[in-house]
Amino acid sequence: MKPTFILTHESWELVLYLFASMIACILLGIFIGRKFYKEYEKEGTVQGALFAILGLLLAFTFSMSLSRYDKRIDIIIEEANDIGTAVLRADLYPQAEREQFRNDFRKYVEARISYLEAGTDTSKIRQSLKDAAVVSQLLWERATRLSKDSGTTSVASMQMIPALNNMFDIANTRWYMNWAKVPEPVLYLLYLLICICSFYSGYVLSSKKKIDWISVLGFCLLVCAIVHLIIDLDRPRRGAITLEEVNESIVELRKMF
Repeated sequence: MKPTFILTHESWELVLYLFASMIACILLGIFIGRKFYKEYEKEGTVQGALFAILGLLLAFTFSMSLSRYDKRIDIIIEEANDIGTAVLRADLYPQAEREQFRNDFRKYVEARISYLEAGTDTSKIRQSLKDAAVVSQLLWERATRLSKDSGTTSVASMQMIPALNNMFDIANTRWYMNWAKVPEPVLYLLYLLICICSFYSGYVLSSKKKIDWISVLGFCLLVCAIVHLIIDLDRPRRGAITLEEVNESIVELRKMF
């Protein structure tokens, strides 16, 4: 994944930039309002429309981020189920082949656990994927070879091959979910709209003799909290909101051996 400004900064850093930008835009709006238009009464129609658009975009972006988070949870649970099914189908083979399959499945599970424990370390992620690919090839070659034999191994392989297919496919799906994030242009548009609303809020506030800074700061903090939540939901490997609890479904597979 190509590094970008958003990807290379922590969510709290991005929110800090946003908070500073909001305060700066509000102060700029107050300055311009008092300098050029202080003799006119400010209208709130445009402000209401801008905030309605901002609320809509915040809701849309949050929904997008949350749906991807829920999808990642479903994929992890499905992967745990698919691996468990494949491991159980190893019992269909005679003892010798069964032990070979179970040994390889044990290695595969450890590789998948290493993948989820790698965090943001790209070298560990690549190594875990490489280890899983090597074991996957061994499992596939053994299942296809035994499917050509006559007797019980052929029948067992007819059950094992679909299970392996599902196991490999869901691992691939989980990998490509790393790219299923809220598009960065949407986040940049959200940032721009927040700054515009902040500026216009300052512009409207400039008509007042005394500004309620507690309400202003409360508004800024609330918007920043929502944006922080949106970004955190979209980063399952780091931040305050992770998938550690759901990942335990993969770790629990160790008990099958």
